[in-house]
Amino acid sequence: MNFFSKYRLLSGLSLLFALLTVVGLPAAVAQEEQSSPSASQEEVAKLNELLDQAKEKRIEAAVQEDQTGTDPRSFSNKWMPFFRSQELENGLTQYDLIAFGTIGFSPQVGMFYEVPLAQYRDFSDISGFPPDVESTALGLGDIGVKFLYNPKALTFTFGKDGERSFSWLFGTDFVLPTATDDALAGDALLFAPIVGFVFDMPYHGFFAALNLYYFDVYKKDGAPETSRYVGRWFYMQPLTPPGKWWGGLYIMPEFQPVYDFETDDFSAWVGLEFGKMLGPGKIAYIKPGWGINNSESGDRDNTFEIGFRWFF
Repeated sequence: MNFFSKYRLLSGLSLLFALLTVVGLPAAVAQEEQSSPSASQEEVAKLNELLDQAKEKRIEAAVQEDQTGTDPRSFSNKWMPFFRSQELENGLTQYDLIAFGTIGFSPQVGMFYEVPLAQYRDFSDISGFPPDVESTALGLGDIGVKFLYNPKALTFTFGKDGERSFSWLFGTDFVLPTATDDALAGDALLFAPIVGFVFDMPYHGFFAALNLYYFDVYKKDGAPETSRYVGRWFYMQPLTPPGKWWGGLYIMPEFQPVYDFETDDFSAWVGLEFGKMLGPGKIAYIKPGWGINNSESGDRDNTFEIGFRWFF
């Protein structure tokens, strides 16, 4: 075989090898693409399973710490929508659908948000209300955002084997002027520092007292000045242990003293919450309430609230 024959043979073999490589490459790529999603799906499934397990453990820990979802020391993630109706001393009727919840940034820091998704106001029963003015209003209300801090250094244990605790709470509250109707708005950005404490009581109950002082950081022209103290003092007491259909009942009376420094007016409100654990991390409740020692037309006469709490 001469040189040119050998050259042609080698060239043909090289061309054949190149063709086989080009033809086989898409098949290999296709096979890799088919196997890659399978491996990826398995990894995603495992990741989802681990996330579900972590969520279940987190919810179990939160339920052990705060079974009724009412303890302000617990910053577990909760979704707590509620509906509230109330009538003021001047005859104004109010209906509010509130998206309320908690987001825990850490065991010591949490955020509480309160978004009035729908507020309805009926002014028709107010004495002297002008007949030619719209007597109802419907829309989004002012949004509230609270931050609470539960410092470890200010948490103390007491009782047998240190089974009970006493904690100080510090925080801030912001009320944002987000209302879509002037009749629903305070027309002001309000700020309040918060100082409170919580301590355990016998039979798995606790007492909490949160104290807030609101003042306006910004307000529209014509909006009233705000300088107001609001207290939220409540006592939660389980009535039956969790378990059977009658289990997980609790009662939580609440007292709210309010003093307006601008009008030199004191008013108060008392509510009585009845709740039931429907399952771990699922609670339903009702809360009727009544105003006491009210002298101003804007004070609360009576209220009724119904809501749910879910841990997530």
